[in-house]
Parts: sequence; structure tokens; C-alpha cells
Amino acid sequence: MFSICCIFDVLLVSILWTIIAINHYGGLNNAYDIAIKHFNFNQSMADLMLLSLGRSTVLIIHYWIIVSKLQITIAITTTISTGYIFVKLVLFTRDSAWNNFETYALLLISFLLCWIEVWMFESKVLKVENQVSRYLRPRYPNEKTALLSSGTNAGSDFNYSAFVTPAATIPPTPGGDQHHIEAANLDPRGQMLYNVAVEAHSELKETVLWPDGWTTESDKEGIKVFSRAQRRAPNRLFLSESHFLCSLEDLFEVLYHQMDKVTEWNSSILEVNMLERLTQHLDLVYTVGVGGGAGLIKSRDFLTLRYWVKERDMFFIVSKDVNDPIKPTTKYPRGFNGPCGYVFFPALDGSVKLTYVVNVDLKLPLVPQKVITSNLVEVVHDFHISLRNKMDEYVDSKRRASLYSGNT
Repeated sequence: MFSICCIFDVLLVSILWTIIAINHYGGLNNAYDIAIKHFNFNQSMADLMLLSLGRSTVLIIHYWIIVSKLQITIAITTTISTGYIFVKLVLFTRDSAWNNFETYALLLISFLLCWIEVWMFESKVLKVENQVSRYLRPRYPNEKTALLSSGTNAGSDFNYSAFVTPAATIPPTPGGDQHHIEAANLDPRGQMLYNVAVEAHSELKETVLWPDGWTTESDKEGIKVFSRAQRRAPNRLFLSESHFLCSLEDLFEVLYHQMDKVTEWNSSILEVNMLERLTQHLDLVYTVGVGGGAGLIKSRDFLTLRYWVKERDMFFIVSKDVNDPIKPTTKYPRGFNGPCGYVFFPALDGSVKLTYVVNVDLKLPLVPQKVITSNLVEVVHDFHISLRNKMDEYVDSKRRASLYSGNT
């Protein structure tokens, strides 16, 4: 919207000058020869077009290319434009061919346009970006702020090896045969959803194992966030990594089986419901994301197909949005998630390494991609922090329950 306003500024001033010039000089050729080629500051208004073009160019570069929120640039361009127009008005030759109502109207319009751009930048651009930032960034209670920003598991004194569940506790996925057997018992709709899940699993695996094209967006507190451009929507794919002091089975329990408790630790989720369990490895889930921006950005709902696979010591929890009559469109706008999810496996240091892939299209065409990227990086980073604290709490509760049962 702001860039459209800048372009409109240039077009309006140029069109008005052209109309006035044709009216006074009898054609564009005469206007060009007198007002531009033989330019006279005191008798020509052609410089107003260059003033508008220069101001708009600087502002578009400032906001869309540099992606800066600093107000100093628009303050400088507005001050220069206002001063220039005032000097033009004072020194303008009263007896020139341009001494008429249209000329002063052009000066007034040029003055108003530069101040409209200030209003647009202050009340629209910065306001919308702040609202988008609040929407994208999870909201945490104040009493947790210090905990969430304190870094990694510095306060954890647990011994990882003491809480590792034996690998046989969760039955491994014995390969594609069992999945095909489960799918064979589904109706045509279920088999179609199963095929979608298998394809999404292949895409997620390819995303995680494909090392090329990733750009590091953030590396702090033991959490790395990367992004990569892709040809289809959304424009960028995000991948993040961090380590957890828990067992594979504990992390799988929290991320998959305790789906109904996700709102307790992930404040960006408003609602989550299991709609249908198709097989042991496949289900349909309905979630609603928290809205924000004083109503500017509404809450969005997602109909998500979840599919988990265990390949040796590596867990895949795959998510993919689908269209299905089980949950028609509600009052919420329906969001879109491409193949995404979690991949986690044992790291060499004894911890569990989690890779989290985000493939979401927020459908915000008026917000620059750089702004969306910077905010999504914060969201992903905060997700790892909140999950890390949740896993510490979960492991601690298991330890206390074990000590209590031992004492009794």
C-alpha cells in the first residue's frame, strides 16, 4: 500500500504537469523545449516531477529493498520536499505563463502528497508491521519471560542416561509392509489420504536431507534456524535444529500422543482436536491458530493430516493440510501448510536432535517477505524454547513419579 502511494505520487504530479503544460504551451514538444530543455527555476514547474520521482524512489528503496523501519529517511525527504516547494512558491515569477490557478494547485497537491506519505508510513506501514509481529510471535505469560529467555537447559541437573526409555518400549514401524496392510483396510477416501501422507513423508525427508540452498537466519541459545527459497507458495521454507535432554520416546509422546495438551505450552495454538484416527500411524487433526493485530489478522484453522513413521532410530511426524468433508470451512479462514513436521533421532553427545520444518503460507501479500521471514524466525526459535521447557517439566515429572513409587 505504501509503495502504491509513492507510485501514485509520481503519476499524479506527472499527469497534472503534462495537462497544464499542454494547455499553456500548445503541445508536448513545445512544453519539453521551453519547460524542460530550457528550464528556468522561476518560471517552470517541471522540477516538481523530479522532486516527486526522487522522493518516491528513495522511500521505496528504504522500505522495500533495505526493509528499514527507521523514520529518519521519510523525515528527511519530507523536510527537503516541503522546503523546496516553499522556496518555489516564494521565488516563482508572478508574470510567467504559469501564473494561474492550476500552477498553485500543482504546488499544493505536491505538498499534500509528501505529507500523505508520512501519514501512510506512520499510521499504516509501521502499524501493520507491528500488528503482524504480535500475531506471528507467540505470547507468553509475563512470569515466564525470564525463564524462556534464559538460554538452554542451564538449570537442568538431570542425567540423560537415567531417563532413557529402552528402545523396545515403543514398537518400531516394521517398514512399509505394515503401513500398506493398514492402508489396504481403508475405504477409498482413507487410501487417498494415506497416499497423500506417504508423499508428504517423502517430501519432508527430502527437505531434511537436502543440504543445498539453506541460509542461516539465526544461531543462538543452541537453536539454529535456516531458510530456503522455493518456487511454490509459500516463498520460503524454514528448517530449525536444537537438542533435548530426554529420550526419543518422551519427545514422541509430547509431540504426538499428547496433542490435546499442546495449548498448555504452545501459546500460538488456540484449539486442537482429534477428528479421526484412520490407522495406528495416520489421523486427522483440527487446529486453530491464535489471531492478533487488533482483529486485522484473524485466527486461522487448519485441517491437518498427521502421519508418523519410525525408521531405525529416526522418528518422522509428518503434517500436511488436506481438504476433507469431515471438517467443512468454519468461521475461521482456512490456512495452508505444505509438507512439514518433526524429525528427531539420537545425537552423538547422547541428546536427542530435533529438526523442525515449517512450510506455512500466511497469505500476507502486502507485507514484504523479509518482514515475514524475520518474524517467523522468532516464532520458530520461541517454539524450541517453549518445547525445551516443556520437556524439562515432563522429564522431571516422570522422575518424581518414579521416586514416589519407589518410596511407596
